Amino acid sequence: MKTSSKPILRFLLISSLFYFFSYPGVDNDLWGHLFFGKEILQSGRLPLNNLYSFTAPDYPWINHEWLAEVIFYGIFYFFGSPGLILLKVLIGAMIVWILDLIIKQRATSPFVRVLTLVWTMVILSPGFNIRPQLFTYLFLAGLLFLFYRFEKEDKPVLYWVPLLMLLWVNLHGGFVAGLGTLGLFSLVTLLSTARRGLADSQAINRLVIPLALSLAVLFVNPYGIALLSFLWRDLLLSRPITEWGAIALFDFSFLEFKLALVFVLLFSVGKGYYRRWDFILCCLAALFSIRYQRHTPLFAILAAPLMAEGVQKMSHRIERDVREWMLAFGIMVLGLYMLQGVGRIHLEHRFRLVVNPLEYPSQAVNFLQRNGIRGNLAVPFDWGEYFIWKLYPDIRVSIDGRYTTSYPMEVIQDHWDWMEGKKEWRKLLERYPAEIAITNRYHPVTALLRKDPEWLYLYSDPIAFIFVRQTPSQEQLLAKFRERRLLPPQTPPVYFPG
Repeated sequence: MKTSSKPILRFLLISSLFYFFSYPGVDNDLWGHLFFGKEILQSGRLPLNNLYSFTAPDYPWINHEWLAEVIFYGIFYFFGSPGLILLKVLIGAMIVWILDLIIKQRATSPFVRVLTLVWTMVILSPGFNIRPQLFTYLFLAGLLFLFYRFEKEDKPVLYWVPLLMLLWVNLHGGFVAGLGTLGLFSLVTLLSTARRGLADSQAINRLVIPLALSLAVLFVNPYGIALLSFLWRDLLLSRPITEWGAIALFDFSFLEFKLALVFVLLFSVGKGYYRRWDFILCCLAALFSIRYQRHTPLFAILAAPLMAEGVQKMSHRIERDVREWMLAFGIMVLGLYMLQGVGRIHLEHRFRLVVNPLEYPSQAVNFLQRNGIRGNLAVPFDWGEYFIWKLYPDIRVSIDGRYTTSYPMEVIQDHWDWMEGKKEWRKLLERYPAEIAITNRYHPVTALLRKDPEWLYLYSDPIAFIFVRQTPSQEQLLAKFRERRLLPPQTPPVYFPG
């Protein structure tokens, strides 16, 4: 690829960054991350119990994302939702830059590097929401860079790893992936060094001392060993949540991931790759991704250098058989397509996060606010943190996206049974003092509550139903309903926070 084509490749890379990393959709946990970050900054301490729920108010809360939440709220406070989108793009750009530094050592062709990086971005994109996981993706890329530098130069670069782990353990529980990656790299490197008879005390110290320091700094967090023991137990739990589900192998879902995995395996057969730490890590990440689809971004990062090696082997044929001007033209068209697509979205929404009223109950929240409704609210899992942001302390929720970090499994199971209208669906309402219930129109429990004489149907819109328990604590609200004095909701804003 001639120098004249480099600006076109650069254009494709930049347009891809914005196309794949700047989508203005909202994750259902974002309201909680901002609210909890605000609470930490305002109070100067971390809440140790689940203050925002009526089902588990005394349950200890292990917030392994506290530092990320402080960062998110600080950015939102000063720059609003455009600042959060820019943060996401910036973290994505840093990951791509780090991976490019690694890939440069394996692929001399700019075309190969850009193709590999764009492919990596395609795999990263579905999991690239404004969540603390972004820091796990960034730090995993940084860890990978340090490993390759150590392997190439045998310098004490791994002394940066403890600092990275110190930040990571306070930003997101994904540091466990970093710890596993570090442990496997250390083991394979030590075995390889010993097998070749190259071991010496200085080389071992450059590996073992940073590893020991990295283990030690994991205890430097607000919860100490309690955080580590919690995560160890939590890793063994099953979760009936989509992103924790398995990937179906024989359909067209996650096609970019499946193609990358096949590509890496095809170009690694019979070449001694099975002894390489990066190939072993890539295969393990692939297995975890197939079992838990939320881990596909980790695979994308770990697989990128191996993908580049494979693409490099194909590159002469590509550049020989395809005229360069045709390749440049195709790249330009692709870049323009992506840029106009993401540009149209951001021109319409002015670089702001969008709250879809058919996904989040913004009208129902406005109804509760306008009518001064207070009490204990039974709520679907995905909406809990939205209600905390909007209505706490007037409303306390039954569940939210913090899941096992702040709720016992008994409460969580009662919620799944309630939402899905299972045989034991009433347990949630009988065990805990729920006074109001909001349900998703499409959840089976909605039809059950409409038939229940203890619960009065109060309100509905295209996505949500609201019911009130006929109990003395809600007599004022019930009287308003009977006298037809309840105010209808106003049209809520479509932009975050909604």
